[in-house]
Amino acid sequence: MIYFNGKYYNDELPYKLNEGLMFGQGVFETLKVNNGKLEFFNYHYERLVNGCKVLDINFNIDMEKLYNLSIEVIKKNNIVNGSLKINVLKNRETFDIIITSNNRVYLEEMKDRGYNVVFAKNRKFSKNPINYIKSNNYVINILELNRVMSINKDEAIFLNEKDEITEGSISNIYFVKNNEIYTPKLECGLLNGVIRRILIEEFNVKEVIIRSDDIKYYDYAFLSNSLMRIIPIKSFENIEYNFNLNFLKKLEKEIENIMR
Repeated sequence: MIYFNGKYYNDELPYKLNEGLMFGQGVFETLKVNNGKLEFFNYHYERLVNGCKVLDINFNIDMEKLYNLSIEVIKKNNIVNGSLKINVLKNRETFDIIITSNNRVYLEEMKDRGYNVVFAKNRKFSKNPINYIKSNNYVINILELNRVMSINKDEAIFLNEKDEITEGSISNIYFVKNNEIYTPKLECGLLNGVIRRILIEEFNVKEVIIRSDDIKYYDYAFLSNSLMRIIPIKSFENIEYNFNLNFLKKLEKEIENIMR
C-alpha cells in the first residue's frame, strides 16, 4: 500500500514508480522550436544517448523515430515557435519517456538589455560526472536561479573547487577580448551545451581556464543555451560591460544559418 496526496493505493497508482522518479536517474534535452522546426536535433540526440549510458538507462529509440515523435508533439500542440522537452527516466531494465512542448520564447528586449549575473553561492565539483550530462539532478541549478531572481538578477554563475568559472545555472558563459571569444574548459566541470559546441566547432571559440578574478580583464561577456541562443551580459557582480550587440546578433544569425 502506498500513500499519495491524501489517499492510499494498493494496485493502481496515480503515477508511475521508477528510478527516474525516486532517485533522479534520468536525463533530459530542451530543444528550440523555430518556425515549426527542431534546431540541432542530432546534437541533442547524441547528448541524450550519452547521458543514458552514463546513468545506465537502456534507451533504445533511434534518432529518426524520436525525431518523428517529437515533431508529432509540436504539431499536436500547434507549436510554431517555442520549445520541446524530452525526458528519459530509468525504469529497471527499460525506460519511460515524456515529451512535452510549450510556446514560451526569449524576448528580443531581454537580449537588447543584457543580463545581470552574479556568482552562485554553491560550487560545482569538477570531478562530478553528473556535471557533464543533462541530468534530472538539477535542483542546485534551480535553487541558485531562484535565489538570484529574488535579488533581481538574471543568472547565477558557478565556480568549481579551484575557483574556476564553469557555467551558469541554465547557460554556458563566454568572454570576449579583442574580438576573440573564450569559454571555460569542459574539464572545469560543466555541460557541453549545444550552442557551446557549435561555437567551438564553427567559430573558433577557445577553451581556457577562467578564474573569478579574471572577469575584469575581458571586454565583455555573454551567455548561451539552446533556447536563448545568445544573450549579452550587462553586469557581472560589480563589473559593468559595454557589450557589442551588433556583433552578438550577427553571431546568432550565423548560428541560425547553420540550420539551413
